[in-house]
Amino acid sequence: MAIGCSKSAVVGGLAEAALERASIAYHGISLSPEQIRFAETRLAEKRDWKITLTDYRDVTGQYDAIASVEMVEAVGQEYWPAYLDCIARCLKPGGRAALQYIRIEDDIFEQYADGQDFIQRYIFPGGMLLSESRFRALAEERGLRWEDQVDYGEHYAETLRLWRKCFEAAVAERRLPAGFDEKFVALWRFYLMYCEGGFRGGGINVAQVTLVKS
Repeated sequence: MAIGCSKSAVVGGLAEAALERASIAYHGISLSPEQIRFAETRLAEKRDWKITLTDYRDVTGQYDAIASVEMVEAVGQEYWPAYLDCIARCLKPGGRAALQYIRIEDDIFEQYADGQDFIQRYIFPGGMLLSESRFRALAEERGLRWEDQVDYGEHYAETLRLWRKCFEAAVAERRLPAGFDEKFVALWRFYLMYCEGGFRGGGINVAQVTLVKS
C-alpha cells in the first residue's frame, strides 16, 4: 500500500500515475474538499484507491511507500520534526518515501527565515523553503536514510519561463477569466520572473530524494 500527499491538485495526477504503473492500493490525503472532488472525478475508472480529508499528522496506517510532492514547503520549519515523525511512523521497515522539495541555500537561509519575502507575503503565506542540511539532519535522526537525491533547478527555471510565455499570450489574447485585473497580471508576471531568476541564479533549487526507513 502507498500513500500520496500534496498541496496542489497534483494529488489526483500522482494517484493516476501510480495506479497505472504498479499494482498497489493507494491512499491519498488532502486538506481541500475541492481538490478531493477533482481527484475523485479524475480517478473514477481506477481501482484500489481512496483520497481522504486528512491532516498528515493524523495518518495512523503503515505503508510500503510514501510520496510527498511540493508539500513540505507548506509545513513550515517549526513542523519539520512532526512531518518527519509522521513519515518514520507510517513507513514499514525498509519502506521508502519519495519527497519533492524546494530548498534555499544555507548561506542565506537565516536571513530568509527571519523575514518575509515577496512570495511569502503575496503568493504562499506561511510557506517556508527548506534548509537541506537542517532537514536532512532531522530525517537521519529518525532513522530515515537519505538516498538518490536529484537536483533539477535549471529545468524548473525553464518551466517557469514557458509558464510566463503562456500567461503573457493569455493576457494578450484576453483569455483570462473575469476578475483577473491589471494588478493581478503584474503580480503574477513578477512572481514567475522572480522564481525563474531564483532557480537560474542558484539561490534556490528543486530536488527529489528518497528516504529509506532503517
